[in-house]
Amino acid sequence: AAAVEAAQAKVVQAELTLSYTTIRTPVTGLSSFAVQQEGAYIGFGSDSLLTYVAQIDPMWVEFSVSENQILRSRREADQGIIEQPEHGNFEVEIILADGTVFPNRGRITFADASLSEETGTFLIRAEVENKVTADDTMAREILRPGQFVRARLHGMIRPNAILVPQRAVQQGAKGSFVWIIDEEGKAEFQPVTVGQWHEDQWFIDHGLEGGEKVVVNGALKLRAGVPVKIVESEKKKKEAAGQEM
Repeated sequence: AAAVEAAQAKVVQAELTLSYTTIRTPVTGLSSFAVQQEGAYIGFGSDSLLTYVAQIDPMWVEFSVSENQILRSRREADQGIIEQPEHGNFEVEIILADGTVFPNRGRITFADASLSEETGTFLIRAEVENKVTADDTMAREILRPGQFVRARLHGMIRPNAILVPQRAVQQGAKGSFVWIIDEEGKAEFQPVTVGQWHEDQWFIDHGLEGGEKVVVNGALKLRAGVPVKIVESEKKKKEAAGQEM
């Protein structure tokens, strides 16, 4: 019996020694290039690195928010201009280098407590599911470590927001202004205070109440009291055509 137990112990030790010949990564992902060549002696310490393994699902997306953006958001929230999402649960939209939008949205999992003295920004980290299924094809990972992307936060609400096309806003000696059309169909000079921009439009913080007819094209030729001919924009025509189909 003692001989059998000794033989079993040797088998267990041999299996353990054999397992040392196979190296397994603790994470699932993609491996990089081999640091060591075949036949090289691997020991302990700095020379023991074999390769790098990058976890690709889920992915971390790191981006920065400037101090000015943080302060402005807090100020506008205190003034009731914007409403923050409940518990700060922002969604993070990922825009790839070619301008396409990544189909999966991420969530913020980390925000640095300290401001970077070098860049004047706060580091934010979002986690996003990387597997994407296109039509009936198998799910595949799109994002890769080190890839350049842009992040857009979703979740803040701006009640009763007023947006006008950027080209409608003009700059004068006393600040920004737009031309509006009064009830008699004549041009009227209207000073405005612009806020943030969204795509190709400006948020108007002060100066417009909503419902005004704003001149978009030909503003440089206008002056107060000049009759204005209203022409429906191409965008409106396309939207109307799309609704009729």
